[in-house]
Amino acid sequence: MLKLMTGTFVALALVAGSALAQTATPTAATADAAIAAKFKAADKNGNGTLDGAELDAYKANLAKIDTDKDGKISMAEFTAASKAGLVK
Repeated sequence: MLKLMTGTFVALALVAGSALAQTATPTAATADAAIAAKFKAADKNGNGTLDGAELDAYKANLAKIDTDKDGKISMAEFTAASKAGLVK
């Protein structure tokens, strides 16, 4: 009987642990979706990068955001900069 109860508690702990871990994922996904939406709104010509006049809002931090120094902001650079607090 003790083995049955112990097994039941272990199984419940594993199920509860995985359920709690899954609740953290939507928050990260929601944040990434918000960043993607902001990037899409800033990318007026829809070419997948921020360039030309689209960069005006980010000029103050462009040197930090444009990590590959190509004069454009890619989605990956924008996402990293957003998570680092460089893009508000």
